[in-house]
Amino acid sequence: MSLTAIPYNRVQTIGNILFATRGGKIHSFNLSDHKHISTWQHPDVEKQSIAGDSQTRLESETKTPTNAENAHETEQSEPPAKRQKVAEGDLNISVGDATATKEEIVQKKVKGGKGKGKSDNHGDKSRMGRVVDRPLITLLTCTDDGKHLIAVSGHDKSVWVFEHDGEGQIIQLSQRVMPKRPSAITTGPGSQIIVADKFGDVFSLPLIMTPLSPSSLALRAAPTPKPSLTEPAANTFTVHSKRNLEALEHQRKQLEFERAKEEEAKPEGPIFESHLLLGHVSMLTSLIVTETQGRKYILTADRDEHIRVSRYIPQAHIIEGFCLGHKEFISEMTIPLRKEDILVSGGGDDELFIWDWKAGRVLSKTNLLALAREIAPQTTRIAVSGLTSLVYPEEGGVTYVLATCEDIPAIFTWQLTLDNELKNPGIIQLPCNPLHVAIASASNETALKLVVAMDPGQNVQAKSLHAYTLTRTEHRLSSDVEIPIHGQRSDGPEMQVSESEIRNMFYAIENLRKQGGGGEDAGTDAVAEGNGEVEASPAEG
Repeated sequence: MSLTAIPYNRVQTIGNILFATRGGKIHSFNLSDHKHISTWQHPDVEKQSIAGDSQTRLESETKTPTNAENAHETEQSEPPAKRQKVAEGDLNISVGDATATKEEIVQKKVKGGKGKGKSDNHGDKSRMGRVVDRPLITLLTCTDDGKHLIAVSGHDKSVWVFEHDGEGQIIQLSQRVMPKRPSAITTGPGSQIIVADKFGDVFSLPLIMTPLSPSSLALRAAPTPKPSLTEPAANTFTVHSKRNLEALEHQRKQLEFERAKEEEAKPEGPIFESHLLLGHVSMLTSLIVTETQGRKYILTADRDEHIRVSRYIPQAHIIEGFCLGHKEFISEMTIPLRKEDILVSGGGDDELFIWDWKAGRVLSKTNLLALAREIAPQTTRIAVSGLTSLVYPEEGGVTYVLATCEDIPAIFTWQLTLDNELKNPGIIQLPCNPLHVAIASASNETALKLVVAMDPGQNVQAKSLHAYTLTRTEHRLSSDVEIPIHGQRSDGPEMQVSESEIRNMFYAIENLRKQGGGGEDAGTDAVAEGNGEVEASPAEG
């Protein structure tokens, strides 16, 4: 089986610094000379590397023996116990397990509690793909001032916060393991991290981690009041019949079992400060915090075609309204720069939707499928993987919206007109499939750049990170200059995976599409009232 390197999958720019994630690592680059600055790696990367070495050793032990080895084995009275070959990608087995027998590994997996047959309400897939047994950064963002970088590692549901010195060096400040796997993340006013998860809940976390007080921890750890466990009144001196002795033994075993459960019980919920803000009844896919006319809002999109507008903290339980009209899942949203009252959304539909999001009204649509067919003529449906915006030129320019689609090697651009329509479509063709796009503008340069993380596939000569200088011709954006990003190392053997694993990790958006086609009834969000949310009346708006 041919292996390929894990590509860069998320990019984030802070001034003249580019941060790019690859596997369980975050690399930083200087956008002026495109040279590598630093690397942070997830603690599990080292464990994975050790496990990979153990797997290699194990495979060498289990390879087909030669004739000489067979002859040597026949001379022995007993052949050595067979070793269990570790399955590809199965890195949950510790180093000590690398020499375990097949029976021991099977028993360990059975006791582990994470059976292959288990799944959540939407299958075992994260925002960026199926859950894999390897460190993988799935989300990346930063604070408005650029002083902090925030990342999500999908395999362990952790939210990481780093302090940024402004020169590309980051220092880890905290790691917080969320109850469910985050599917979208952003920052909000008041130094808050807003996290949406695949089960439909939205939480707020303080940017700087504040451990819970001992009293709060004690309260959280306190078990639910239950009848006290007491020894049976009978004993072997008072019970003599065989049937009663068996009943007594059963009571004692049950008592031991209940006590063991109490000892193993752990506090429910995280041991850090967090607040549940709101909830959907479906997997959340996109999240925006915005402000208009002096009031702050949280916009959330889900797999069930809904866009909800809620007030910001401390009134996030109040629903201002909905943007309803999509027939397929929604995967991306963006509020274009200098257009705070306008929302652009896309997903599994053929069109991009342009909304007056406060009124919940569709202003216009543009056909993205038709544009995608100019690059891939056989395309029958699309899955939007990215939406962003920019102003070109930066001073006094006009607003443009950019979109990418899963499995289509191009960036699509439109000018957002004063009539809130997407006009003058443009196509920036790419050598590989884009995984993520970021806008970069160095303070000492006038030209805007697009930084694109791509999947080179089996093309070993292609690079995963590309930078493009933007130009404009007749109100259409284009790019004729591709700038290589230096310092793209292969890192190590732990970064080598199969093409199917790449697909599992980074091509999961189309999987959001429901097999029956079409959306569910828009009224299903009424169930959200069970989560304590109330729709605002016109007077409250």
